[in-house]
Amino acid sequence: MDERRADPANRPESWADRVVADLDAQEGVDRALLHALRSLPSLREETVARMADAVRAAALGLGPAGCAVAAGVSERLLRAWQAQDPSFAAAMTAATSMACAHVPDSGAPLNPTSLRVLLKAVRGGALLGSAAALVGMSERALYRLRRESPEVGALVAAARRARPKKADRRGRTTYEHHYRLLRVDDGGRVHPPPGSARPGRR
Repeated sequence: MDERRADPANRPESWADRVVADLDAQEGVDRALLHALRSLPSLREETVARMADAVRAAALGLGPAGCAVAAGVSERLLRAWQAQDPSFAAAMTAATSMACAHVPDSGAPLNPTSLRVLLKAVRGGALLGSAAALVGMSERALYRLRRESPEVGALVAAARRARPKKADRRGRTTYEHHYRLLRVDDGGRVHPPPGSARPGRR
């Protein structure tokens, strides 16, 4: 008997739950490193980090909506950053051009970044069709992928299980789910509101 398979912790559902729980692991690492430096992030540092996430997503073939999810901000805010920051707009344009030259055509298998975006969208409450559209897939193609890959099916199911309860989402906008409100002091340092937990970068 395979003891690893007999262990409930090794069931596909348990594995998928752990992966979905770790989607925001980098955020925890960033907090730990800032703690080691005895530092707080500035609003500028926070914004640049999220811009970098958006540029990376664009380079891997995601469109504006997918890039916004990857950066953990609303699509409206992402457009505002591009309008206000020519260097960021140029970086997004260059990344999109790079994706056109190197990323397979739409319909190709997901890459880890696009699967992460899809799972985050599902976890946030998006319908499967909408989540699939974020990464350039049709809902039918996503269903087919779930049938062909039990692991992907398990991850999607885990993302659904991880959704906040309806009571927790009531009265909150999509923007509030993805980008926290911050207090900025005169030195440009960021302080989360008292008693608030920092959500993971999405």
